[in-house]
Order: sequence, then structure tokens, then C-alpha cells
Amino acid sequence: MCNLKHDGGKSFFAAVLGGAAFAVASILAAPAATAQGKRDIPSDQAADSKEQKPPLMLRSVVVNNRDLSGVSDESLHLPAHPETTTFTYGPNPLAVDVPLRFRCQLDGFEQKWHERSEVMRMLIRFIDANQRDLAEQVFTVRGESPGWTGSFTDSPWVHRQEVVAVPAGAAHFWVVISSAGPPEAVGAFAIRNLVVRPSEGDTNVIRMIPPVKPDDSKAAEEATKVSPAGWGRAGLRPTDARLLRCGPGSEVALAILDDYPQGHADWNTARVQGPELKPGETLTFEWEEVYSIGMADYGKVDYTNLPAGLYRFRMEPLNLMGVPIGRNISQLVTVPVAAWKTLWFWVAVGGALFAMSAGSWRLSAWRRMKRQVQDLERLRDLEQERFRIAQNIHDDLGARVTEIALLSSSAQLKPNLSDEARAEFGAVSRLTNDLVRALYETVWAVNPKNDNLDSLASFVCQMANQMCAQAQLRCRLEIPDLPDEVPVASPIRHNVIMTVKEAIHNVIKHGQASEIQICLRQAGSAVTLQISDNGCGFDPAVTVRGNGLDNMERRMRSLQGSCSVASRPGAGTKVALEFPLPIA
Repeated sequence: MCNLKHDGGKSFFAAVLGGAAFAVASILAAPAATAQGKRDIPSDQAADSKEQKPPLMLRSVVVNNRDLSGVSDESLHLPAHPETTTFTYGPNPLAVDVPLRFRCQLDGFEQKWHERSEVMRMLIRFIDANQRDLAEQVFTVRGESPGWTGSFTDSPWVHRQEVVAVPAGAAHFWVVISSAGPPEAVGAFAIRNLVVRPSEGDTNVIRMIPPVKPDDSKAAEEATKVSPAGWGRAGLRPTDARLLRCGPGSEVALAILDDYPQGHADWNTARVQGPELKPGETLTFEWEEVYSIGMADYGKVDYTNLPAGLYRFRMEPLNLMGVPIGRNISQLVTVPVAAWKTLWFWVAVGGALFAMSAGSWRLSAWRRMKRQVQDLERLRDLEQERFRIAQNIHDDLGARVTEIALLSSSAQLKPNLSDEARAEFGAVSRLTNDLVRALYETVWAVNPKNDNLDSLASFVCQMANQMCAQAQLRCRLEIPDLPDEVPVASPIRHNVIMTVKEAIHNVIKHGQASEIQICLRQAGSAVTLQISDNGCGFDPAVTVRGNGLDNMERRMRSLQGSCSVASRPGAGTKVALEFPLPIA
């Protein structure tokens, strides 16, 4: 039935024939439909069921291009943060009074109402001398005119002016005011004071809607029976073309009240009406109009990025003139708060982050503990290996060297030994004793039992006393009681002992001193060791440095420490060693 609403240029007779055919078909189909209805539902039950149904219903809700399931008559629950939401609504086929027009509003989100609308038109059609159509100019209206109040009487008329160029070959024009277009378009459209100026600047005005003298005897029939001179009604429902009075005089307006979705109505002039046209000239049309147009099919409204909240989707029935009738129908719409905006979400996130942090800390602590255990195991294995090496050196190599020393000493006491042989055995005995002392130092350095500060201080004292006794020097020691729980690794002990030994050896060899003083101090994790003498001293700027001082400085640097030498001629020499202890 959508093609029944056709162009306004069809003849009046064709429209009448079409309308008659439609009426006959409806009459013929009515008994069958009625009989079918009686077979399915009793008439009284059908009336009762329709009376209980609202006139409008929500047909569907599409959220993010997906149909929302579970659409009920009471409430709607949308997903959180919907990007696009489309409500489709329309007449309820089970209701008794189905509205012709309707509108909607999302209360709580907006103040305005939405109504789906279509167009009605005024057409200027050009014909040649043989009354054949050449071209047309279409002027449409949609929705409601500004200030529309629901009545032709109270609504302000909107002035409109259009300039139309006359096409080549056109001899005349005629005017059509029509509701033809989409079949679902319904509403009201009226035009008054339609005038034409033949050319721009021309003061001659042609009034296209002549006045109609009121006839009191035909007042009841005037709206649908009387027509201005030169105008006629047409369309499938010509009675929808109405005549309106514009005041107490003879001025009239041409209106269309289309309340039938499957039909339309036209006001049109005669084809030969109007001035003779000249090709290339322009025509200026002026008129005043009011209108209110909707759709009788269904309504549709789109929303973007609805915020979280509680809304009410309202549907309101309207009459033909767009005026609300009856009560509106509403449904509750809930848009929940996005999960990431809720308190419990951030509490859960905080708990998860805390659990992850705690887990990471526990894992890190476990790995650190595991590395420490592995380091302790490796250190234990290293200490056991060091202890084994020290024990083997002491028990095996030390015993053999001691035996060599005893044999060489015994050989010196034989009476029949020559002086030369006795001297050689004496040299062997001295070298063997030196080797025994070196082995003792090596065993002391390797043995893990001596990895503490107190053992280091004791060995420094013992080594200094032995070297000074051999050189017949006095040795003064200023070493306080030191704790034995302060760890000192074997490489540190070895480098410190070798540096102190080199410093004492330099005093014995070059210092010409009678006394050596050794002082040891501990301040936190730093240890300071000073070796000073009362010898001849030297001038560091003149004296050429030997390998001994360079070796001492290199050993201290390897311990992240320092070695400084202060001396002057006649004032002795002071060697200061400073090194840090590793933090446990």
C-alpha cells in the first residue's frame, strides 16, 4: 500500500478511481476479516484485552549495534557505558485507541521531545504550449513550523520567499500543494497569501489564492466543499484538502489535514492559470505557511554515550495536530556505573596490587635468601677447601721442610766436616728456616679460622716482633683489644700482611733506625695501620721510588684503600695504611 501515496500531478479522475478501487477492496475484504476475527477471539474478549493495553509500546532497544535482550514493560537494564543506544517504539496493535502521531523523551537526560517526521510539499510545475510537463520546483516542509501551538488559529504564520528560473520552452506554470510523499506522513500543512512577481523588481503582483466570500448558508460545508476560483481538490482523499478562513473577511488559506497513512490530498490550480512566461526570466513566489507533520509508522531515536544514571523513557500519543492526548507511557531505564568507576572495583584493584606486591616481595625475598644460601654453601665449600690446603701444607710440606732444617743443623755438628761444607749446610739451614716461616705465613693466610680482625692484629704483632728481633730493633706495639667477630677475608689479610712486611723491611734495610712503632685503630668499618720509625728519613721529592712503595700502594688500592708515606731527612718515616672492612 506504500505506492498509493503518489505525485500530486495525477489527474483528479485517476485519484477518484484509485480511491474507489481501494474502498471496494476494503469492503470485500471486511467480511472475511470479521469472520476470521470471530473464529479466533470472541469480540467481547478482544475488546477487553485491547482496553487493557497501552496505546504505545517499545518495540526494540539496540545497544552498540546489538539487540538488547530481556526488554520488559517495566524496566530496562543497559550495559555500562553504552556508546550508541537506539530506541524504536510505535503504536500497540492490541490497543483500542491507536494514536496517529507520537513522540518520545528520555527523562533525566534531556528536556526536548523527539518525533519522527516526513515532508509535505508545494510544487511549481512548468508546462509548454501543449500543456506537457517540462520541469518542476519542489519546496518541502518537515516537522513543525516555528511557534506551532497545535492550531491554525493561534500559530504564527511563517513568511517564505523563493526565486524560480523559468526553464526553456515553458509557456505556463501551475501550483500543487500536496501531502504526497512517504505513505506514513500525516499532519497539517496550510498556505496563505501566495503571490507571484513575474520578474525581479516588478511591482505587479499576481495573487494566486483569490478571496472567497463567506456564505452563512454553507458554513458547515465550506471547509470541504468550497474552493477558491481556479483551484481544485485532488488525491486519494480529496476531502483532506480543507479551506480555512483567515480572519473575518474573504481571505482564505489552503490547508491539508492528512490523517490517512495510505492516502494523500492535493490542492492544485488549473494548468493554464498564471501569466505567460518568457524563457530565461525569473519568478518570485512569496507565501506564508504553518505546518505540523509526523509519521504514523514508528518512532526511532538515537543516543550517544549515555552516562550512568536512572532515566525514564517516555512515549506520548499525539493527535493529528501534534497535541498530546491522554497520559504518556514510560519505562525505567538503568545505566549502571562502569566497573572502573565504582569503589569496590578500586578496592579490588588495590587488593590485587597489594597481593601482587606482597607476592613479588616474598618471591624476591625467597630468591635473595636462596642466593644467600647458595653463597653460604659455596663459602663453606671454599673454607673447607682452604682448611684442607692449610692442613696439608702444615702437616706434609711443613713437616718435610722442618726435617730438612734438622738434618742440615745436625750435619753442621759433625767433626770431620770441612769448613766449606759446614758453611753450605749453614746456608741450607737458614734458607730452610726462612721457608718454614713463609709456609707458616701461607698456612695462616689460607686457614679460614683466621678470617677476623683480632687474628690479623695478632699476626701483625708476631711478624713485627720476629723481624725486629732478627734486626736487633726495638718494637713498640699500640694495638687495642679487638673483637674477633669482625670478619676479614683472606685476600684482605694477605695484602695487609705483605704491605706491613714490606714497610718493616724498608725500615730495616734503609731506615738506619733503632725503633719501630706500629699502631692499629678501628673506626666503624675502616681500619688504620701506621708503621713509623726514628731513622734517617728521606726526601720524597728527591729520592727515586722503588718497587716496594709501588707494590704497597697497588695492594691497598686493590682493597679500596690507600697507602701514604710521610718522611723528611733526619725525622724518620711514617707509613699510613687505611682500608675498609666489608659490611656483613
